[in-house]
Amino acid sequence: MVSILSKGKRRSKGSKSKSSKNKSRPVPPPADTGDIRQGTIAKFMRKRTQLVGFETGLNKHTQYAIEFLDNAIDALESWWWKTSKRPRLKEQLDPKLIEEIKEKLEPILTDTIALSKKLEKAAREGKEVEVPAVRKESLDEKLTAFRKFLVPFRGLIKRHEPLAVIQLKEVFMPDLVPLDDEEGFKVYEFTCFDTGVGMVPSDLEKFGIYLASSKSERLRQTRGSQGFGAPSAFSDAQNTTGKPIFTVTKRFTSDVATVAEFFTTTANTKEYVSGPIDMDLPIEHGTYIRLNYLNIQYRRGYADVYCEMASLLNSHVTIIFIDPYGKVHIYPRRVNKFPDEPKYAQPHPASIRIGEFQDLLRETQEPDLMSFLTKAFCRLSPNKARQIIAEANKELRRRHLDTLSPKTPTDTLSKTEIEYLYKAFSNQDYIAPPTDTVVPVGEEVFEQTIKLAYNPDFATAVTRKPTSGKGLSFAVEVCIAYGGNIRPATSAPMVLWRFVNRVPKLRDNSDCATWKATASVNWKNYKVQTFDNGIPRGPIMIFIHVCGAYVHVMFKGQSKQALAEDEVLLKEIKLALEDAGRKFRRYITRRETAKRKAKRAGVLAMYADQFAQSLVSIANDGLNRNAFDAETVASRIRDAITGFETVTDHEETVGDVEGSDLIADEPLSPEETEILLESEDE
Repeated sequence: MVSILSKGKRRSKGSKSKSSKNKSRPVPPPADTGDIRQGTIAKFMRKRTQLVGFETGLNKHTQYAIEFLDNAIDALESWWWKTSKRPRLKEQLDPKLIEEIKEKLEPILTDTIALSKKLEKAAREGKEVEVPAVRKESLDEKLTAFRKFLVPFRGLIKRHEPLAVIQLKEVFMPDLVPLDDEEGFKVYEFTCFDTGVGMVPSDLEKFGIYLASSKSERLRQTRGSQGFGAPSAFSDAQNTTGKPIFTVTKRFTSDVATVAEFFTTTANTKEYVSGPIDMDLPIEHGTYIRLNYLNIQYRRGYADVYCEMASLLNSHVTIIFIDPYGKVHIYPRRVNKFPDEPKYAQPHPASIRIGEFQDLLRETQEPDLMSFLTKAFCRLSPNKARQIIAEANKELRRRHLDTLSPKTPTDTLSKTEIEYLYKAFSNQDYIAPPTDTVVPVGEEVFEQTIKLAYNPDFATAVTRKPTSGKGLSFAVEVCIAYGGNIRPATSAPMVLWRFVNRVPKLRDNSDCATWKATASVNWKNYKVQTFDNGIPRGPIMIFIHVCGAYVHVMFKGQSKQALAEDEVLLKEIKLALEDAGRKFRRYITRRETAKRKAKRAGVLAMYADQFAQSLVSIANDGLNRNAFDAETVASRIRDAITGFETVTDHEETVGDVEGSDLIADEPLSPEETEILLESEDE
């Protein structure tokens, strides 16, 4: 024992002497680790959610609706395309079901905005205001709230109705924001529910994590996110309230639903508060999300308008929006057919740059060069692949290097060989990309939807044939609606409504190619006056839809609100507008012609009796009897002058564009409408 202790003491001494020696020597400076630190996308975006539209302001309310409604409609379409048991849907949603939903919702909804303002006023006046403290809800309480939420919609759920519901209400959390907050911030509870395809547990694990996207590898015509939408919403919700996200989801092939309550982290992971737990819940398939966020007070004209516009080009689903005022906005399904499932767009050789070419070669699973060229790209045949290899070999021989063959392994290519291969690859002429990746709405459905929504006096839709740009196909659709329930616009954004892959774009109007193409049209040729910025004005609405995988590479920013100006895109939009404009001009001309005919006929008919009396007096003069009856002659005269029109009248109708927003900005009378219909039949 003594020897061990003495040994220990000696070691202790030795260590002290060694450390004293080191102290006498100069300590070398630590190695320079540089200034760059590694981070994650989640950490970067956590503080920059404004990049995708979540900046404080009225648009934030809209952005939440955008991200989750787009996800909901995508899930509904995915369910329709994947399920083998498609429901038999009626042509349109039964109006009785709409009334039934309203009757169930009205008693349980409150005007949270009015209540908030009342409490604010009382607080400013110094009165005592009792707001119950917000206690932490248990998982069971949240599930109870979920079950109650479903009750009004059970009729639609049982009928397998494609349904998306968004509810937004103001809630009181004094621990976060006092009632009389000087900056005007409020806490909102946002809920989204859909009867779509649902998520399996592995999908739920990835949901809300940056770049966990179904379209990150290949492009196709769906709304899907680039991985920044829902994750940014979750980040904003957590940053501003510190509350977790509650989710219930059930895959259409599963027997049980998965429940989870979680936070997303800056390490691209999830921290679960509860779950994930498998449970038997009253939901056949779909997803339910509930979260809280901080923002200025809600105002009409933003999120509600987005839902209304989204319902137009997504008329195959029923969209319900419940605003914080307790008002229910129901946009029922108007057609019983879903759009065809779009195909994934393979890379087209014309759109590939050398860096992408190198990446594809690195990542390919194809064993040889021929397989890589013919399978990694569309519109590249085996003959074209051989031609590319032959052209590359010419350059390699000039430099006395080994040549390539169709069987050359892709993982053995040198940097020089790849460069010459790409040079030959990019110098070839290729057939345009296939157009089967584009699924337009269609003229008939587009026109029918607008007519049902606005009951216009005139509506026409034009769908251009798919074309290509940047190696990807796209199509442009246009609809012009006039009169009816459409009121004269006070600003250009009330006239022009932009859609990309059926998604409305409400911001960055003047920065979008769609807007610029519309302003470039000479609208006076079509008897339409314009605002100073070149956008039409009057009781008219113009809807422009650009669809196809092409648009995903043309967005100007991560918020995906504006398309970049591309010559082919601008040309296609302009041609579609001009085609629709010509149809509109014919309608206006016929309308004005009918109006002038009716006016002239009325004037002449007014004097028909006097003219007939004079004519009968002359004809009967000198006869012993009245051979002609004045009333009969007057009646025949009136019948004869009903369709009277001179060449001058027609020229005036065509050329008269001054003094009004549109040529015919006055409603026709029933008689004039009847005359117009008769002239069109002729």
